[in-house]
Parts: sequence; structure tokens; C-alpha cells
Amino acid sequence: MMQERHFPMQCAYFIEHGAASLTARAGNCLPVEIQTVGAKDFVGIPLFLGMRISPHRCMVHIAGSTRRIEAASLIELMREDVAIEKLLLRYVQATLIQSSQLAACNSRHSLQQRLARWLLVAADKLASPEIPLMHRCMPQALGVRRAGVMAAIGRMEATGIIKQRRAHLEVLDWKRLERTSCNCYRVIVSAHENSLAARGETTSHA
Repeated sequence: MMQERHFPMQCAYFIEHGAASLTARAGNCLPVEIQTVGAKDFVGIPLFLGMRISPHRCMVHIAGSTRRIEAASLIELMREDVAIEKLLLRYVQATLIQSSQLAACNSRHSLQQRLARWLLVAADKLASPEIPLMHRCMPQALGVRRAGVMAAIGRMEATGIIKQRRAHLEVLDWKRLERTSCNCYRVIVSAHENSLAARGETTSHA
């Protein structure tokens, strides 16, 4: 657990490897994923926005490595370093774009399109075509029952886009997976690529 809902945040994390899921709740309903985080992502946005209590839970699904900074130290660092503040602002903007795009995607696109989009993002975060089968995470991310997710996976496997291995999925045909996905994947990727490009510009001017 990297952060828990309604609890004070002691640290923020810069993820180097692995994957985690940021989830929200709506009343007594099951949690819904609002962001898949992995390499080059930051967990601790509420601290940057002046909040010490997290509104979301962040659960690790694939073990990896992170760089951790204490909450007070991060806040002090942002006050002292304008370049870091600008970088984190751009990251916040990218995550806002991602969250709004996911809301539109989950309400407008088919399960097959949404699954393809999720697999593409997950593979990007892991920097690998092999994705562990996260049976709990995937239904939360797509807002459907596990049986629906497994049926959609089966259809993709039947057409040779992916292959199921022992507790893993392997992407066999990236281009066909992109064609199966909606354009939301490209919107999400572009937002984060622009954030990283801005980091290079900030560093070069520092």
C-alpha cells in the first residue's frame, strides 16, 4: 500500500519499476481504478496541491522499486526549486487529462476497446509486452465483472493479438492491439510524453 484513503500521507513516491493502481470509491460500491501508475510516475499529488490527506488508495500490484521522499521534505523542496514545481505541475496536468479521458472512455467505448487501451497503458508502464494477470485490478479498471474481462481476453487471444501464459498475458501484435483500442490510448500517452518533454526543457534552462 503506497497511500490509503482518508489517512495522512507520510511520503511521496517516484516509481522506477513495477505497477500500482490508484482507486476511488463511490459509496458502498467496489473501488474503481482512476489511474494505472508505473515507471516515471509520481504518487503523492495531494501533497503538491496542499493536502495531507489522500482521497484515494494506491495499491501495488506488481512489485518494483521507487524513490521515496518524506512529505515535509517534498513540500520544502517545491518551495525552494521552481524547476521541480513546474515539472510536477505538468505531471498533474497530464494526470488530469488521463482521468478525464478515462471517464469518457469508460462511458462511451466498448469493453474490447477499453481492455485494449488498458493493456497498452499497462505494457507502457511496465516497459514489457508481458503483463501479469491482475484479476482484481482489471475489472476495477474497466468497470465490469471479472467474467466479462476474461471473455474479452479470450476473444483477443483467439485472434492472435495476445497470448495467455501462466498468470501472464503477452502482447503478440502491438499494432493490432492499437487498432483494437480507441483513440483514448494515444491521448493518454501524448499527455505524458508532453510532460516528459517539458522536463527536458526545464532541465536545459536550469
